[in-house]
Amino acid sequence: MKRLDRDRDSNLPWVRQLRENPPAGLDGLREVWRKREMDYLGYELFILACGLGYATDPTPDRFLEDFPTLPHKILESLEEIRNPKHDDHDDDSMQRLRRHFEVLAEPSAGLEMRSALTALWGFMQPSWEREGYEVSLAAGAQLEKEIEATNDLLAALPPHHFVQFEEAAADLRERQKSGQIMVVPLFFASLGGFHLDVGDVDYLGYGVHSESLFQQQQQELTALAGRLKAFSDPTRLLLLVLISRLTQFPLTVGDLAKQLGVSQPTASGHLKLLREAGLVGVSKKGNRAFYTIEEPAVTQAIRELERALLG
Repeated sequence: MKRLDRDRDSNLPWVRQLRENPPAGLDGLREVWRKREMDYLGYELFILACGLGYATDPTPDRFLEDFPTLPHKILESLEEIRNPKHDDHDDDSMQRLRRHFEVLAEPSAGLEMRSALTALWGFMQPSWEREGYEVSLAAGAQLEKEIEATNDLLAALPPHHFVQFEEAAADLRERQKSGQIMVVPLFFASLGGFHLDVGDVDYLGYGVHSESLFQQQQQELTALAGRLKAFSDPTRLLLLVLISRLTQFPLTVGDLAKQLGVSQPTASGHLKLLREAGLVGVSKKGNRAFYTIEEPAVTQAIRELERALLG
């Protein structure tokens, strides 16, 4: 349901499969909401699975079989469910969530959703049977080992999970005193997860690959920051603007130095950095060098920054 074009997810085989050869079920999931002019919240299915006792099943088969009846059941107990991340005690959020389950309770929508989820599971099942189940079991065993060693659930969880944020962490520690906490390692997840309170049970999911993906993201952003340094100096930025806008003129380093009112060695030093960043190209005619903008590289750097900040 979420975007699958993020570079940091590219090392996950199941993400590549969904991106390169998406099953028809993926569009079916979106269509349930699109036809009714509604936006998918992102955690309705987690609420159904956790709230109605399917979270510990090794496969979603029983969940899919029962699915058309589940929205009716959850509507009866919706007040017992809270999502700390989304603050569903807020009246507007609860009303919106209720409306979504009312839509899923419609016979046509429920059957459409089950059909779409069944198709999606058929696509993902080989990955689950090949490695997902064992990887998830191993992650769970490692988590138990770390909890036994530290006697601290938060210390055992991935350090970059949103439950580590101060407010969420305080909420979870409070819940540890009075309720049961079920932690679910998620094979089909990237950096995200979920956190739901259902009655006396806290359900907390985290991606088993989340930390390696976070490290990958750090490395990519470090490389991007290096390229973006070329934009951070006013002289270099003005050089880029001049070279980009004056493409009809062959521009030498002397031309650019005069335009900026700087010495030729200063302009030459900045141009060298721009060339090393791949943002500027140079062509030679005789003993003269002319500078041109490398538009694809500039566009890529800007898009990578936009993707990193805005998703």
